[in-house]
Amino acid sequence: MKLNCRHGYNILILQNGEVSSSDDDIDSHCIMEFTSMSPGHVRIRGVEANLFLAMNKDGLLYGEADPNNNATIFIEQPEGPYSAYLSLKYQRKKWYIAIKKNGKIKLGPTTKRGQHATHFLTIVV
Repeated sequence: MKLNCRHGYNILILQNGEVSSSDDDIDSHCIMEFTSMSPGHVRIRGVEANLFLAMNKDGLLYGEADPNNNATIFIEQPEGPYSAYLSLKYQRKKWYIAIKKNGKIKLGPTTKRGQHATHFLTIVV
């Protein structure tokens, strides 16, 4: 699947662990595999890079090799036809996965529920 932001960008994970976005629909780094950890909790793996989407203590998204790291689990929250992904590790701080209008990844501390930048559709590929 692809994780497509409301602004038209897909999340991608590169082999070096960098998380970015792309509006290129054929970039293989955009293909993600979702694993349900428990009801409403998901782990997202970049298939090409074989790294898991994670959030660090500064709210920066990165690719994590260790699937057992708690930073790789996100809480999927419905937002109308979209979903928002709240970091389980930083849920008290209310940090979400987000992409700005210009395509840059937004840091967790600058996000909040309801922002268009936090709204994603999962697109089957």
